[in-house]
Amino acid sequence: MDAAAKAARRNLSLAVLFTLLLSAGLARLAAVEQMDGDMCSDEMMWMIGWCLDGIGSDEAVAEGAALTSAEYVGSFESINVAGASATRAFGINARGDIVGSYTDATGTHGFLRSGGVVTTINYPDAPGHRTTSTEAWGINPRGDIIGRYTAAGIPGTRGFALSHGTYSDISMPGHLITLPTKIGASGEIVGCFHDVNAVTDMYGYVQRQSSVTTFTLPSIPVPAGSAAMHNGITPGGEMIVGLTFPTLTTSRGYIINRGVLTFIDFPGSNFTQLWDVNPSGISVGQYTLNGRTDGLLVDADGYDTIRVPGSTMTVARGIDPQGDVVGVYNDSLGTHGYLLKR
Repeated sequence: MDAAAKAARRNLSLAVLFTLLLSAGLARLAAVEQMDGDMCSDEMMWMIGWCLDGIGSDEAVAEGAALTSAEYVGSFESINVAGASATRAFGINARGDIVGSYTDATGTHGFLRSGGVVTTINYPDAPGHRTTSTEAWGINPRGDIIGRYTAAGIPGTRGFALSHGTYSDISMPGHLITLPTKIGASGEIVGCFHDVNAVTDMYGYVQRQSSVTTFTLPSIPVPAGSAAMHNGITPGGEMIVGLTFPTLTTSRGYIINRGVLTFIDFPGSNFTQLWDVNPSGISVGQYTLNGRTDGLLVDADGYDTIRVPGSTMTVARGIDPQGDVVGVYNDSLGTHGYLLKR
């Protein structure tokens, strides 16, 4: 091969390499922009409450109706905040207090339902930064609440805690997305944080006051990255449950019991997630099988399905010490929270 041909091949190789590097850089940038601009893209639809609203619709279920399920023994109560177009229940404590979020004409707000009374939760506006959405995701026996909020002029999603009427920002410093999910009886907060997406750099964490412990699970697309999200914790922190995204289209639940990691996969499903655990070690979450997403309960006897009759999608998000479950379902009337009493 003459010198001119070698030079031409070398220049072509460099051009291809430059194009690949540029494409990778643009893809990473696009992922960040998409995460900031479209919070419901890809795997994020399961992490942000209002993203659940558009998943399916079918037969109607009346507000406040008592329902039964052939899949799991118990009775369902539909939860709908008055005047809201969508309601979602995410957490429940031993006293039966329920937290979640609802959407109305003014936006998305958190709520606390205690003793039948619903109180709206909105993270306070900061100077120059108006809060645009608030969601409450967890409540412990003391009544401490954690959740997420977004604000105009602040990229991404941030975490907050509400204790004795005082709000505090509990976001992970330097990260675009912080998603606190539950708060334990001893005050431990679990969740995840990331910057690009949930299969690249998502780390589970446990926050105990000023101490933060992170947890890593390698993802298939990015072996050096992480794809882990902690979602529930037992008193004292002996057991933690969560989820991982090996790829953009698959997920697995996991249980960490005294440091031992076990993956949870509903039989036949490649999309299983765990979202909470009670002091008895009973976990709840969801799985997708044959195009249908249903709630999931995992205990020593195996797996149980949670499905609100007439729904097209049911997910479980919280469980209390008594085994009562809260979550979200969709039907032809829209999106509703539910309480499953055993």
